[in-house]
Amino acid sequence: MNQRTTLPPGVTAQLLLDVFDLPISFHRCLVPITGSVTAALMLSEAIWISEQLHPEAKGWFCRSQEEWTEETGLSHSEQETARRALRDAGFIEELHAGSPAKLWFRVCPVPVSRAMRARAEAACRARAQAQT
Repeated sequence: MNQRTTLPPGVTAQLLLDVFDLPISFHRCLVPITGSVTAALMLSEAIWISEQLHPEAKGWFCRSQEEWTEETGLSHSEQETARRALRDAGFIEELHAGSPAKLWFRVCPVPVSRAMRARAEAACRARAQAQT
């Protein structure tokens, strides 16, 4: 069944490609430990970026607000709120360095791992209690 769908007037194939840019995906399991979808999205992106770094970077990477917006779709205020939550939880470190100063980030894998483990253990305990 191969049906061709005609596009509404003014909607071109190029417009559709422009509108439906690359999808943004993130690790859903980070939502409970970060407290929000925006913080989970930002942490997921930071983890992905960190995995691409050369070892000499020691986990540090630089991203401007514009780059975060381009990569995640998060607004300036959403970024600020997410960054605060991630800093407060100990999941990221931030550093202002250089001239002019740039904002550098580093994921702190140990606190993230601990939080994930605690969440998994709590879910296992809840399931065990529900079965009794």
